Amino acid sequence: MIRIAMVVLAVGLAGAARAAEPEPPPEHRGLSLLLNAGQYSAFGAGLGFGNRTVGVRASAGWSPLLLVEEQGSSSSLKFYSSWMVAPDVYARLLSPQPTSDIGAQAGYRYDSLLGHGLAVGGYGQIALSRSLDANVSIGFLVYPDGENRLKREKNLPSSTGYSFPGPNFSFVASVGLAFFP
Repeated sequence: MIRIAMVVLAVGLAGAARAAEPEPPPEHRGLSLLLNAGQYSAFGAGLGFGNRTVGVRASAGWSPLLLVEEQGSSSSLKFYSSWMVAPDVYARLLSPQPTSDIGAQAGYRYDSLLGHGLAVGGYGQIALSRSLDANVSIGFLVYPDGENRLKREKNLPSSTGYSFPGPNFSFVASVGLAFFP
């Protein structure tokens, strides 16, 4: 997923660099409608408010959880399904091209299986048109009580362990589109 996100970002930056007469950068202000796919922002939709420099985004949707559970000397791959609410604040750090931004983001996460958590990461955003941007988000999700809560929610024995990364900590990515009405 991260490799795909990096390829999309590189192709967009290369396309923007090759443009003969670059279009003036879109000055997005106010509301945006979001569609996301990935574990950083969930597979779902949301809203954003801000401009290219700073703003807030919030998404909600389905979040898959793939873990290696260890019980004694045996381990097995387990798939869980949950719902996530994902608000973030973002700030642009640099703009390598007039139509692209790279920045930092941080936010709160609530996962229906893992509970309360934090997200810290970065993003890349490319203007595809005056009303449509593509973005890639990567970062860390930390759920301080994720393992204990998952065991309670799924009635797992207290001796159940998880290989790294597990329910408490993960490195994830999302890709998305932002529509500016």
